[in-house]
Amino acid sequence: MRSASQWCARALRRQPLLPVWLVLVLALSGLYGEFGTVANFRNIAIQASPLIIAAVGATFVIMTAGIDLSVGSMLFLAAAIESSWALASAPAGVVFAAIAATGLLMGLVNGVAVALTRVPALIVTLASMQVFRGAGGHITGQQNIDLPAHLRGIGTSSLLGVPAPVLLAAATALGGVLVFGRTVFGRYLQAVGSNRAAALNAGLPVRAVTIGAYALAGVLAALASLTQTARLGAVQPSIGDGYELTVITAVVLGGTSLFGGRGSITGTVLGALVLTTAQTGLVFSGASPYVFDIVRGGILLVAVIAAGTRWRTLAQALRPAAVS
Repeated sequence: MRSASQWCARALRRQPLLPVWLVLVLALSGLYGEFGTVANFRNIAIQASPLIIAAVGATFVIMTAGIDLSVGSMLFLAAAIESSWALASAPAGVVFAAIAATGLLMGLVNGVAVALTRVPALIVTLASMQVFRGAGGHITGQQNIDLPAHLRGIGTSSLLGVPAPVLLAAATALGGVLVFGRTVFGRYLQAVGSNRAAALNAGLPVRAVTIGAYALAGVLAALASLTQTARLGAVQPSIGDGYELTVITAVVLGGTSLFGGRGSITGTVLGALVLTTAQTGLVFSGASPYVFDIVRGGILLVAVIAAGTRWRTLAQALRPAAVS
């Protein structure tokens, strides 16, 4: 049997972001006494839950060497649909089904457009970002809409002391791990992202895999919206504004390559926790909320530069072999 030290060493090799998060937690706990309380860690877990759910969906997309800039707008449109059903006094089950269907439809729109046209995913999702945001604004009239009590339970209830949003985020992450590691779809995702041309030549259903990745991302974005609005108790026009950058940063920070073919759901979860912990630390420090935008943008820039450097190094290493 492996010793505890060997197990820890293996875990750190697989998830180098884990010690970064632990050091960040220890440093902030040392600086601010209230940061290290159970209540604060519980709050961080709840705040990170929508980000984890949406980022798991984005990991599927980025694994295919795609990108989705419409995540934040999908959150807003799903919330707008929720508000319209809530105003109609629909039962909670009907509202949840409508939100899931909305997320699936938005994901299919992105996936079909990316898979069946030659338009880059960046352009497709940039356009859909505007469409979804505009549709959500039209439905809500850009007004705050309070949600009834029966739609807030998923954000305020708990099971055995564990908040419902945290349970949903954990279930989503576990599902993502199983999809990547135990299903044919997960293997196809990696194959398509690693080499799309080779996947096509091998007869893999590249278009179906691409559409499936975006569809899953849409459903999970809707689920993230559900937890976010339930926690806030209202649908606000600012929901999801700029959220796509936070989601992409969490995914890339967790080790998923922007060039596709390589990624980790566990890393994505850690990336979301690092960002949420850092944001909470900034709140404790009394810093301007815009500082988080600077931190988030800096992290994303460094991650993109590092990914590009690794890609160029790999390409240079393979070039002589290809020539010979």
